Amino acid sequence: MVGVPGEPNVNELTLTPHEDGTLLTLVITYANAEMRDMIIGTGMVDGMEASYARLEAEVLS
Repeated sequence: MVGVPGEPNVNELTLTPHEDGTLLTLVITYANAEMRDMIIGTGMVDGMEASYARLEAEVLS
């Protein structure tokens, strides 16, 4: 996230073939639990879920 102080986080995105399509897995690693909790508290999880739902709807249409 731009402007967040402290150690950078690491985002690891993996695309795995699956018989029904492709499985997208995203693992985000933060420097510590405090940073993780602060970022989760921003509502990021809801925004990411909505974005992935829109992406899935586009891919399936």
